[in-house]
Amino acid sequence: MIGLIILIALPLIEIAVLIKVGQWVGFWPVLGMVIATFILGSVILGRSGLSSAIKVREALARNEPPVGAMLDSAMVVMAAILLMTPGLLADVIGFLLLVPPLRRALAHFALRNAIVVGSVKTERRTFEDEPPGRPYGRDQPTGTGGDGPVIEGEFERLDERPVNGERRDPPGPQ
Repeated sequence: MIGLIILIALPLIEIAVLIKVGQWVGFWPVLGMVIATFILGSVILGRSGLSSAIKVREALARNEPPVGAMLDSAMVVMAAILLMTPGLLADVIGFLLLVPPLRRALAHFALRNAIVVGSVKTERRTFEDEPPGRPYGRDQPTGTGGDGPVIEGEFERLDERPVNGERRDPPGPQ
């Protein structure tokens, strides 16, 4: 319910602020500010991709988890999107997100108060988990039993499909 109220109230507040500032300084200066912040936001958005990749690579080179670098980059992208949004309130919030100490403080607050919405469950399996008698032929890569998550699905081996009414046996040790 709070989210719905915010989604309705924010655009109305933005329109009211644009009208009030337009009355004080005029239409053309307000339009110029909106266009200038859009251009600035698009430039920041264009440059943030490369800088975020560099930050993540540096964190990985120091054997640190890149969470901080990724969160910082996400906030810069959010600031750029807010600057590109037509509205002066969004521009102020976007400019505030570009200030590194404020961005770090917001990141710490977000991480401390994070709520886990969902989780991903993966299952690791080994050769011992497989039913007895399952063939492991030469065509299967080494270590297929426990190298990653299990993805369930249906499949059909092409070398077992009947060709012209005759069945071919799968390749295996001879």
